[in-house]
Amino acid sequence: MHSRSLRSGRFARLAAGGLLLLLGALPGTSPRAAGEQYADYDALASGLFWTQLYGDGGWTLYCGEQFTADRRTPAGNTVVIDHIYPVEGMLDFLHCRTRAECRERPDGKFAKMEADMHNLYPDWPALLVYRGGRSYGVVGGEDWRFDGCDVEWGNGKFEPRPIARGNIARALLYMHDAYRLPLNAATRKMLQNWHREDPPSRQEKARNDAIFKLQGRRNPWIDRGAGRDPRNLASD
Repeated sequence: MHSRSLRSGRFARLAAGGLLLLLGALPGTSPRAAGEQYADYDALASGLFWTQLYGDGGWTLYCGEQFTADRRTPAGNTVVIDHIYPVEGMLDFLHCRTRAECRERPDGKFAKMEADMHNLYPDWPALLVYRGGRSYGVVGGEDWRFDGCDVEWGNGKFEPRPIARGNIARALLYMHDAYRLPLNAATRKMLQNWHREDPPSRQEKARNDAIFKLQGRRNPWIDRGAGRDPRNLASD
């Protein structure tokens, strides 16, 4: 697998600082029941997500870098969890200043959003730092920021590789439908195009099945793309 070379020392420093914020605890030795973990993002991130959904390892979303069950890539990078619909957007929608404030609310809505595995993908932490504050979109030109990885950013946009765009679109459209999280009309149109241009892969369909078994909810956008009958989403 290609090693990642950064073009900017400033970005490298940001990545190093952001790493401590992004790294979750390694999988626990005594995980709690799946239903209990699903209600708690911290418990999910330290156990269920890795031991059940990615127990045999997998591939990162943005660069397609393979990782093993210990969350390590061949280049030695540690893989962490990325919220495709960002947590900051959830907090703004619910008018919370911090995660702690939203977690304390009795309706539990933020807890469900934060821990919904349809919105969670594994990736290399430096990329999560660079994506922070940027919306998904198309950046003009072909200015790859990492060797062997077709991701670009500029002008407030983060452009994922074409083979990842459908996954991203279906995660965002799901979160919009399931929790009424906002997507403006232009973004929604772009995501619907990405959904059509990059239909669900066999891997994405298997992941949808696995998440359904773990948290009891499917992503209907994947089912539609796979030619299945979509299931209704709960609005709470």
